[in-house]
Amino acid sequence: MSSYLGKDWLVVATKGHIKDLPPKSYGVDLTNQFEPEYEWLNGKKNLFSTIVTKAKKCEVIYIASDPDREGEIIAKHCFDELSKLKKPIYRLRLKEITKEELKTQIQRKGGLDLEAIESQIARRVIDRIFGFEVSPDLWKQLRIQGLSAGRVQSTVLHWICEREKEIQNFSKETYVLLKLQGNLQGQNVELKYHSEDRFKKEEVETILKEIQILPEPSRLKQLVLSKVKTKKIKRNPPKAFSTASLLESSFRALKFDSKKTMRIAQSLFEGKRLQGGESVGLITYMRTDSTRVSLEKQTLGENYLKKQYSNLLLEAIERKTKQKKFSQDAHEAIVPINPHLTPDQIRSYVSADEFKLYQLIWERFLTSLLKPEVGEEIVYEFPVGKHLFIHQFEIIFDPGFKNFPELKQKVIKPRLDAKVGDVFFYQSHTMEEKETEPPLRYTQGKLIQKMEDTGVGRPSTYATILETLKLRKYIVEYKKNIGPSALGVKVDSYLFLNFKELIGESFTKDLETELDQITEHKESRVNLISKFYRQLKQILTSPRKKWDVTIQGSIDSVASETSKETFPIPNSKSPRKHSEKKSSQGKTGQSPIIETRKCPKCLNGTVKTKLGKNGKTIYFCSRYPHCDYITYDNKSE
Repeated sequence: MSSYLGKDWLVVATKGHIKDLPPKSYGVDLTNQFEPEYEWLNGKKNLFSTIVTKAKKCEVIYIASDPDREGEIIAKHCFDELSKLKKPIYRLRLKEITKEELKTQIQRKGGLDLEAIESQIARRVIDRIFGFEVSPDLWKQLRIQGLSAGRVQSTVLHWICEREKEIQNFSKETYVLLKLQGNLQGQNVELKYHSEDRFKKEEVETILKEIQILPEPSRLKQLVLSKVKTKKIKRNPPKAFSTASLLESSFRALKFDSKKTMRIAQSLFEGKRLQGGESVGLITYMRTDSTRVSLEKQTLGENYLKKQYSNLLLEAIERKTKQKKFSQDAHEAIVPINPHLTPDQIRSYVSADEFKLYQLIWERFLTSLLKPEVGEEIVYEFPVGKHLFIHQFEIIFDPGFKNFPELKQKVIKPRLDAKVGDVFFYQSHTMEEKETEPPLRYTQGKLIQKMEDTGVGRPSTYATILETLKLRKYIVEYKKNIGPSALGVKVDSYLFLNFKELIGESFTKDLETELDQITEHKESRVNLISKFYRQLKQILTSPRKKWDVTIQGSIDSVASETSKETFPIPNSKSPRKHSEKKSSQGKTGQSPIIETRKCPKCLNGTVKTKLGKNGKTIYFCSRYPHCDYITYDNKSE
């Protein structure tokens, strides 16, 4: 940034937050409208005293922290200290670090966004109240010292635990796909049996008898084409990156975790020294839930594409961007500042990982400006009595954006152009056996995408939520798959039964909306915190609901034989569905009920799951080592 400003300017860094709530004490004055009691972070008081000394020599002060709520609270803390110098202080909000953007922001002479500050304080105070009130309750009820509870983290932990229960309770089902092989218009063609239902082998054999294929020799010789259905295909290109879609794509394509992706993106945002020695910002601000692209950036992208891929470019009048339901749209999408600066041109000035991430962002942005893939889907229908067979295929007229960045090679296939009344000549049939698969465990990318889709959390918190859960040892990650630890299961089981109203997905999402409303002058910080505090206190003073979620030692025995990193599951009393029955004293009665599958070997234990070192799910008996049932195959027996 200093290279843009010249010798008359002095640029210094706070290196992030300078103040926060105290780490070991409450830090919120509950008797004075929930006022936060910020204190200096370790080492930052000395650092900032150096900044103050330098600021004394300057005529005007500009604070240029990140252009979001978290950046706004950093600016507020800096302003509180620097205002003692009695000099003009202005706020810069740089959505990208370029000479033009810097000049624009300096001329604007902006001030602090007091509503954004209020919203950020509300979020921090609510999270502090939740943590400091609920954590001691966890220690007491679960008898484990040092446990911590986080508001949004608890919602995400519950998703992970619920997915693991789905895997535990999953039973494979075998089904059969029926296909006919034959000839249509001189070409070899395969027809599929069309039904919404799944059939077992015996049911398929019954169908074969009804259509006179069984018993052999077959009396079915031909099927007549009775209907041709056509449907237009239009697949739009993916939109430019939001934070969530960047983290998900980076994880999938580059195998970067969320923390690494955000660190590299921060580096690209701050800029790199390219040829000529000047530092250049390479991407726009990387914490955003918007996919909107400014007209200026669209024009830059279109100008590049006109020179290189003019036949792929979508007319601007056809381009529409619809924001996601829970998007604040406070910032634009993550795009390259100058698309004419190709990945190859910066390769020698950045690290290998920075190059990969820049290339991902650059290609995604330009792809978002291209034509859709268009074509037709064609379905041929061949009825036989009450049964229906179909042949389905696509014809692509224009691959559109799929021809970027490299031209897609055309695969020439003989075109099938049948008409009603044409005959399919039957030759043979196959019965293809399939098995249903259990739900997949979440990856970091899928969890972050779910946070954005449901409105839980905000772009600035996505990566830290998962890091916090790992730090607390509530989740484990193995081969990019995420599952709950034994401790995480215990914590989730207790929290969700007793604090569901405060960590449920709908409440967490609604609270984010209310925090947004503070920014929009529609809600009061004190009112919002007060409402939350009353609700929390009401739960804490009511009788606790609890069940035994002891993790049996036998699970650890199985774990040690297969992999050190495992996803143990609670015993059979852990809830999928629960019911309450109050006694005459008003306390919780019977334990929650869960659907469980008995061990097929000993008939006494229940089937548990964990992730093995090969990435597969292992199913084993809860009575291990007293029962040695263990398998990769979860068929019901």
